[in-house]
Amino acid sequence: MVTDGRGSTVTVPLYENTKTRYWVAVALVDFTDGDGAAIHHVEAYSARMTERRPVLHPDGTVEMNAGPVEFKWR
Repeated sequence: MVTDGRGSTVTVPLYENTKTRYWVAVALVDFTDGDGAAIHHVEAYSARMTERRPVLHPDGTVEMNAGPVEFKWR
Protein backbone atom coordinates (compact mmCIF):
# COMPACT_ATOMS: atom_id res chain seq x y z
CA MET A 1 0.00 0.00 0.00
CA VAL A 2 1.27 3.48 -0.90
CA THR A 3 -0.22 6.63 0.59
CA ASP A 4 0.55 10.33 0.36
CA GLY A 5 -0.62 11.02 3.91
CA ARG A 6 -3.42 13.27 2.61
CA GLY A 7 -6.03 10.70 1.66
CA SER A 8 -4.71 9.29 -1.63
CA THR A 9 -3.95 5.59 -1.21
CA VAL A 10 -3.12 2.84 -3.68
CA THR A 11 -3.26 -0.79 -2.58
CA VAL A 12 -1.63 -3.09 -5.10
CA PRO A 13 -2.12 -6.85 -4.90
CA LEU A 14 0.44 -8.60 -7.06
CA TYR A 15 -1.52 -10.88 -9.35
CA GLU A 16 1.44 -12.64 -10.96
CA ASN A 17 2.78 -15.40 -8.72
CA THR A 18 6.10 -16.33 -10.30
CA LYS A 19 9.74 -16.71 -9.36
CA THR A 20 10.98 -15.66 -12.82
CA ARG A 21 10.14 -11.94 -12.50
CA TYR A 22 12.65 -9.92 -10.53
CA TRP A 23 11.12 -6.42 -10.76
CA VAL A 24 7.65 -4.97 -10.44
CA ALA A 25 6.67 -1.30 -10.52
CA VAL A 26 3.59 -1.01 -8.31
CA ALA A 27 2.82 2.70 -8.12
CA LEU A 28 3.75 6.00 -9.70
CA VAL A 29 3.88 9.04 -7.44
CA ASP A 30 3.29 12.22 -9.48
CA PHE A 31 4.51 15.45 -7.87
CA THR A 32 3.61 17.70 -10.83
CA ASP A 33 0.14 18.53 -9.49
CA GLY A 34 0.20 21.85 -7.62
CA ASP A 35 -2.24 20.49 -5.02
CA GLY A 36 0.13 17.71 -3.88
CA ALA A 37 1.13 14.24 -4.92
CA ALA A 38 -1.08 12.00 -7.04
CA ILE A 39 -0.59 8.24 -6.75
CA HIS A 40 -1.37 5.99 -9.72
CA HIS A 41 -1.55 2.20 -9.86
CA VAL A 42 1.03 0.87 -12.34
CA GLU A 43 1.73 -2.86 -11.70
CA ALA A 44 4.20 -3.47 -14.52
CA TYR A 45 6.37 -6.60 -14.39
CA SER A 46 9.81 -7.21 -15.83
CA ALA A 47 10.31 -9.73 -18.61
CA ARG A 48 10.94 -13.33 -17.59
CA MET A 49 14.42 -14.00 -16.24
CA THR A 50 15.75 -10.47 -16.80
CA GLU A 51 17.58 -8.61 -14.08
CA ARG A 52 17.53 -5.18 -15.71
CA ARG A 53 15.79 -2.70 -13.45
CA PRO A 54 12.99 -0.35 -14.57
CA VAL A 55 13.64 3.22 -15.71
CA LEU A 56 11.38 6.16 -14.85
CA HIS A 57 11.35 8.73 -17.67
CA PRO A 58 10.83 12.50 -17.15
CA ASP A 59 7.35 12.28 -18.73
CA GLY A 60 6.29 9.84 -15.99
CA THR A 61 6.34 6.66 -18.06
CA VAL A 62 7.97 3.55 -16.63
CA GLU A 63 10.04 1.41 -19.00
CA MET A 64 10.64 -2.08 -17.70
CA ASN A 65 13.89 -3.98 -18.50
CA ALA A 66 15.69 -0.80 -19.59
CA GLY A 67 18.06 -0.02 -16.71
CA PRO A 68 21.30 -1.58 -15.56
CA VAL A 69 21.54 -5.19 -14.43
CA GLU A 70 21.12 -5.26 -10.68
CA PHE A 71 21.49 -8.84 -9.37
CA LYS A 72 23.73 -11.02 -11.59
CA TRP A 73 24.83 -13.69 -9.07
CA ARG A 74 25.74 -16.27 -11.73
